Amino acid sequence: MAVTLLDPAGRVGEPTKQLAAGIEVLTGARIAVLDNLKPHAGYIQGAIARLLAERTGAVVTLEIPKVSAALPAEPEVLERLQESADLVITGSADCGSCTSWSCHDTVVLEQAGIPTLLLATAGFTELARQVTALYGLRQARVLTVRGPLGGSTDAELDTMALEAVENALVLATTTPAAPAAA
Repeated sequence: MAVTLLDPAGRVGEPTKQLAAGIEVLTGARIAVLDNLKPHAGYIQGAIARLLAERTGAVVTLEIPKVSAALPAEPEVLERLQESADLVITGSADCGSCTSWSCHDTVVLEQAGIPTLLLATAGFTELARQVTALYGLRQARVLTVRGPLGGSTDAELDTMALEAVENALVLATTTPAAPAAA
């Protein structure tokens, strides 16, 4: 008599997905911000977008909020981003549910062909990488700032944006390879 062993863990994660190609030259590119309304998220995302635009000749075309950090972006918000942007900065990933849904939004936008930078604070970068991997996008473009965002002054947020812009430029203009599986 044959014995069948079943794995109670089941299937984890989704099939592997590919990143949208990076934008080799940002001059003339349209940059948008998807704000999840976490305290100061939109502020620093907008600051990074404007710094990228100033350095490269890109244009910030849209800064749009979604209803809640604890929900995915609404279809009409995603549609506006697809119409208005060649590059999106989304996030912030700096708590549990906001990290999960920011990762979800990142994967959806990347699969729509838009390179997307997922803004994460240092304490949530690893979680963001793990969640995007579970969505099948192990090589997601995670842009880390030291944080925290909430409670930081505008001057502190401006400094964090300035510190992140070089990495944002690299992430936007390249197509990172997936890290080796653990």
